Amino acid sequence: MKIGMIGTDSTHAVAFSERLQKKGHELFAYRGGSTIELSRNRIERVSAELRKKKIPFITTLQELADICDAFIITSVDASQHFEQFADLAVSEKPVFVDKPLAQNYEQASSIVEHANERGTPLMSCSALRFAEEIQLAKSKKGIEAVDIITPLPMLQEFDYYYYGIHAVEMISAIKGTSVKDIAVTFNDQQHFIKLIFHDGTVSSIRGYLQHRHSFHFVTHTQQQSEWFEIAEGDVRFYDRLIDAMEQFFIEKKSLIDQTDTLQTIKLLDQIKYTASTTY
Repeated sequence: MKIGMIGTDSTHAVAFSERLQKKGHELFAYRGGSTIELSRNRIERVSAELRKKKIPFITTLQELADICDAFIITSVDASQHFEQFADLAVSEKPVFVDKPLAQNYEQASSIVEHANERGTPLMSCSALRFAEEIQLAKSKKGIEAVDIITPLPMLQEFDYYYYGIHAVEMISAIKGTSVKDIAVTFNDQQHFIKLIFHDGTVSSIRGYLQHRHSFHFVTHTQQQSEWFEIAEGDVRFYDRLIDAMEQFFIEKKSLIDQTDTLQTIKLLDQIKYTASTTY
């Protein structure tokens, strides 16, 4: 399969391409751009790494759309996603958008609407959704609440999309997104987000702005609580995500419901609004 990788401001472009090449797929790349200093400064380095893997660069998305069978948008700068997706959607070929789908709910809704109008298969999620620990917890019955302990670096103030989406997707995978109320407290070291669900249960996200690199979570049933750790450096969830992408590209049907994807972005919007108004 010929797969286009869009956006070299992300180390995911390297991680994904390595795994896809090992599976025998042919890769093509498009540099893209970024309005974010952190990701913009990665473009040359990531592009060089892809060239070392003999991945050719294509100068326009229109040409890439003609060449490839499927696409992965890896751009860290989510403000680029709608325009990139719109250019690719013309081909009506499957597009996977790396987290987050968009930088706000309005843009995310526009992408989904455009996909449905064009009949373009669309899938988007965090790789953490496919972590073995998440899948194990998801398989258990009677879970009433989830507490996430996560790294939470931000590209700008109250930017929960960059890393907060991992935690929200982890909760979404296990508990869903039927949240009726949100409370956010924070200081210069961490943000604590309380999510009150419609069923009356409470889940939480404790995000550390610095010095944390691994993910932990606790699931709660009426009988017990269980601790899980996704250790730093354990990126086997990339392998499972790539397997899910392959299935999506072949079957042209997302493994994640569009409603769940949109609700995840909407929840991030609500968390940002709550935090900013608390401030």
